[in-house]
Amino acid sequence: MNLAAVALTALAVGTILGITLGIPLGRRVERVAWHAEAAIGRARVTGWLIRDLTSLALTTAAVVAVAAFVLWALLRPGR
Repeated sequence: MNLAAVALTALAVGTILGITLGIPLGRRVERVAWHAEAAIGRARVTGWLIRDLTSLALTTAAVVAVAAFVLWALLRPGR
């Protein structure tokens, strides 16, 4: 069972407890589930950001390497 399913299950249980019993426990479970879901969302965004920045860095490194090779090939004296 993944974290999103656990968070949604906890949110559902908290809502049911809050509605049926009317005790603060339902709200606490709901709050914990909300924080868990928010943490999962932040982790996904962070993962996407790391992936995007990594691909940007690799692309930049490849462009710089190709440009350096072209400049080296054009400027070497023994042509």
